[in-house]
Amino acid sequence: MSTVSAVLNSSNGSILNSNNSTTTCAIMCFNIGNQHCLSFNYHHMNGECQLNADSPYTKPSAVKEAADWAIYYLQKEDDWELVFRAHAYSNLSPYNVWMGTSLPLLPAEDECRLLTSTQCTTIYRNEVLDTWDSENITEVQLELYEDGNRVVYLRFDGVKSTKDNWFDANRLIDSSWSMMSINSEFNHFSILGMCQRTFYINKDFGGCVNDLGWMIIMDPLMSLCSCGYDNNHPGKPAFLYARGQTVTRWEHNEKANVDGGYRQMIDDDKQMVDDKTSKL
Repeated sequence: MSTVSAVLNSSNGSILNSNNSTTTCAIMCFNIGNQHCLSFNYHHMNGECQLNADSPYTKPSAVKEAADWAIYYLQKEDDWELVFRAHAYSNLSPYNVWMGTSLPLLPAEDECRLLTSTQCTTIYRNEVLDTWDSENITEVQLELYEDGNRVVYLRFDGVKSTKDNWFDANRLIDSSWSMMSINSEFNHFSILGMCQRTFYINKDFGGCVNDLGWMIIMDPLMSLCSCGYDNNHPGKPAFLYARGQTVTRWEHNEKANVDGGYRQMIDDDKQMVDDKTSKL
């Protein structure tokens, strides 16, 4: 089962006495059925568990940090699995960590596995990125969060994809930008992008002040581009995105303290437990 260090404030009224094991709690939850128990809170010190009618999937706003407690929950076959999360201004390279050429010095905090949490300070990388080609991935979704709220999503066809090529205009299924589609005009749409502009979706170059696009992650370790909007940030990585329904003019775009995450949907009935995610 998946677990995070927190509690979910959604008890269905069932509280088991102390000195239980996590296995006992899980069996009780399974026996009740998924209409009445989707997760349970477990206290590692006294063995108490609380059965929940919701899970971090169905009610993420109910997840609260709590010492000595953990939430256990199942991943369904058609749920998303979090494979990556990066945080603005961490001075870590999302591109290098995504590709596996470098890794953060410290492991990611549990909070990094909850996209609505604002307590993540590093990069979370799921080992499934290293076995991508052998996984039965059906869709990949990239999401941007600001102050714990999702502000952007893009959903891609993940069938027969690799961790290098899923981020492509020809694989685009849907996005939160109503004016973006597979038929939109792009002059860049790739993970590598150009110079420090990674996970880069751009429409048109007009001489820096007139450059138009949808999304950029300004990477701290890639070579610099020369426009003012490439370098006018309090730190990096910097996540830039179009805040309306169409492209933004990068020179005038507001820079945001954004978290990015990637999720993937795995069509595999052996995937019993893991966190919901696949964003950048």
